[in-house]
Amino acid sequence: MFHQEWLESVQSELEEIKSKYRNCPASEKPKWRNRLQQIKKSCDRLLESWAVIEEKIAHLVSEHPDLISEEKEIAGEFWLNESVVRKFRQGQGYYGLTMFEEAKQLFQQVVEEEPDFLLGRIYLGLSQFQDNRLDEAERHFQMVRKTAVHDAFVGFAHHMLGCIAVKQGDDRKAIKQFKKVVSLLDDHSDAWFNMGACHYRLGEYQEAIPYFFHALSINEDDWESMYYLSSCYRHYKQWGSVSFWRLASYEKTNHPRVLESIAHDYEEMGQPKQAIHWYQRLLARDPLNRSAYHGIAWNYWVLGYAEHAFMWLKKGLTLYPKNPDLLFAYVWMSIVKGDVDRAEMAMNMLPAELTKQPIWLAVRSRLSTQMGDFEKAAGMAEQLIQQEKASVKAMGHYQKGRTLLEMGNIREAIQHFRQAHQLASHWKDPLFFEGVCHIIEGRLDSTKNCWGQICFT
Repeated sequence: MFHQEWLESVQSELEEIKSKYRNCPASEKPKWRNRLQQIKKSCDRLLESWAVIEEKIAHLVSEHPDLISEEKEIAGEFWLNESVVRKFRQGQGYYGLTMFEEAKQLFQQVVEEEPDFLLGRIYLGLSQFQDNRLDEAERHFQMVRKTAVHDAFVGFAHHMLGCIAVKQGDDRKAIKQFKKVVSLLDDHSDAWFNMGACHYRLGEYQEAIPYFFHALSINEDDWESMYYLSSCYRHYKQWGSVSFWRLASYEKTNHPRVLESIAHDYEEMGQPKQAIHWYQRLLARDPLNRSAYHGIAWNYWVLGYAEHAFMWLKKGLTLYPKNPDLLFAYVWMSIVKGDVDRAEMAMNMLPAELTKQPIWLAVRSRLSTQMGDFEKAAGMAEQLIQQEKASVKAMGHYQKGRTLLEMGNIREAIQHFRQAHQLASHWKDPLFFEGVCHIIEGRLDSTKNCWGQICFT
């Protein structure tokens, strides 16, 4: 019908405005604002026309009640005052346009006038949910759950209670609600998907996998289930399954998140050329994507093309001069290349709030070591050692060991490398440099013991 086509067209235009307005140049912003105003005027005219039609229908029925005598009666339905109907329809229109505040006000009036009208209460709960008023939304969905007699209404209420629990960060509670949904509505693909997503966030990847498969059995075009399946298999390093489901989700949608994930997969599989290819596809889809600039630069660095790496970092920093990831890569690569001046210049561009973060303290300590300012370097490393987080302490001990090694204080450096490894046993760099210390002092067996714990490729 025309209405459905119109609604789909409006929703498509709103999605386009949402995706393009934020990052468009200032010169184009008036165009998108004007588009939105035109849509709003069109919707207002439609709502006014809708209200007129509803009023005429009500008058017609009042004159000829037999017109509706053959209608199917649904338990829980009842006649509504025409002014309530008008408010409800207008609220639906605003909700469809994602104008939740306006919708909430109208549905609130509907519920106050007709508290037993469940559909009005459902829409009020939805509007409050979208407005992040979760306690109020939960109250309405609990009431629907207790009073509704149709499985569709009860199941929907449980589904929304699950969504509220997700927003509140309680995935265990959410899973219980979604299980109640599928016990009533076995073909509710969103509930199956949401159970999988909850288990995924809880780190229970094996438990999540069957739920995503079940969601796909109901909706074979569900690219998000495909995406999550690939992410589950990624945790088990099952790269064949990862690639299959990543590419399957990519075929269903050209979503930047999927492109970025495929690039990350190739990074982890040690295929930098393929990673660069997918990052470049990501840039073609989203020219302002920060991760793409960082990813291309990093993979060129891995391939040994340092100048290409710096070129892409510079491109990214031109767009985002204060981006910490791009700045970190630029500083780190400069230090490794021995270009202290370039590293120091980049460090001076850091926003003040970042300078005291642990990762930047470590970088500054390393830079000071490189510049021969060992006292300053050791002092910064000590600040990291005093932190509570084990990984940060490990970083401090490692950097203190590197500084002491540069100073020729080998015995003390070994102690710090050992403490770093004890605090972060998966981290192999401290083992490597402890081995270097043993070589310097002629203890080759000790070096062999340290390096034997490292998998060299």
